[in-house]
Amino acid sequence: MQFIVRSCLISTSVSIRDGRIVANARIFVPASDGSLEDDVHDLCFDENFIDENEALAFALERAVGWVEGHCVSEM
Repeated sequence: MQFIVRSCLISTSVSIRDGRIVANARIFVPASDGSLEDDVHDLCFDENFIDENEALAFALERAVGWVEGHCVSEM
């Protein structure tokens, strides 16, 4: 799933590692020229998720928190 928050692109996904659901978020922070290729941050959460929906919601919540703490203004 993809979301735009404060002009950053957040892409969330889930994977299975050692039989456990793992939540992933990739954050693309736009450069001054508008490209999204230079500044990419990957977040990985290995929690005790009940299902994929819970994992996706958790990844999005944490990614939005990261964006709010690191990206100061709306573009």
